[in-house]
Amino acid sequence: MEDPADRFWSRLSCQERHQIMSQDRQGESSGSGPNLISTPLEPAIERYLKIKEGQNLRPLTLRQIRWKLGMLQKAFGGSKCHEITTTMMEDWFRVKEWKRSTIDGVMAKIGPFFNWCIREAICIHNPLKYIILPKKDESAPCIFSPSQVQDLMSNAVLLDPGMLPYLALGIFAGIRPEELMRLSWADVGPDMIEITAHKAKSRQRRLVSLSGNLRSWLELGGDLPPRNKRKRLERLRMASEVSWGHDIMRHTFASYHLAHHGSADRTAHELGHRDTKMLFGHYRELVSRNHAAQFWAISPVQNRTPSNLILHSEAFWEKEALEHQICPSG
Repeated sequence: MEDPADRFWSRLSCQERHQIMSQDRQGESSGSGPNLISTPLEPAIERYLKIKEGQNLRPLTLRQIRWKLGMLQKAFGGSKCHEITTTMMEDWFRVKEWKRSTIDGVMAKIGPFFNWCIREAICIHNPLKYIILPKKDESAPCIFSPSQVQDLMSNAVLLDPGMLPYLALGIFAGIRPEELMRLSWADVGPDMIEITAHKAKSRQRRLVSLSGNLRSWLELGGDLPPRNKRKRLERLRMASEVSWGHDIMRHTFASYHLAHHGSADRTAHELGHRDTKMLFGHYRELVSRNHAAQFWAISPVQNRTPSNLILHSEAFWEKEALEHQICPSG
């Protein structure tokens, strides 16, 4: 149930809120009200970032907070923190022409800053709390077809076997890309992959099952985590002629896992979600059971490659050797 105070405040116009804030400041001078500290945005952000630096956050998370608060400062640098309104934030998002997913990501990092401002008596409310957001993109998530997965894995065998664990764990286990870059072979057991709390996005330990075909891919070995991942992945993508959408490996896993097992709870558990809401809202596309069977049958045995592709592989590595002024082995 909504708090009565929140309901009262949300129904007030911006002008009415400022009147209340002004009366509150007048009361403060007579000792009858709390002290609302008028603080410019820039020094408030600097103080907040110093606090975040001491919270043992991951470097990437801290960089994202700095980046998004930097955008906020650039947009409203001349304002005091309490002067930033919900309407101002809505106008900012509209001018930027951001998609809903981008806005959600920005709000996830900016919202806690405004909550801290309330705690420090710099703001009286969070301008993001009652914001009216654009509708979410209802288009289906982007996933690989079974034939695209076959092509991608075949080219990895030929051109860059070291990338096999990264691709296999992303496509056949649905592990997030940022989590994959924190894993090592010590985390991979005979039946389960352990994602420890400090390696998981949610900071909660979870175990991910190994399917039969995933186990056979991992038996080929490779780099975990891979170095120069972006460049190597782009080469494989181009060789396989596949498009690469946001979180496509995880979307692919979720879609085929749900179609194959027919259990939303089981799929959500494998993904590390608390319930099925995220699964049905973001992580699955409808696929047939026949396509799901094809997907889970993809294995190294099925991906043995013809000799013309092997010749292409040798030519590829000879070209790479010349570019780096080294002699190809063997």
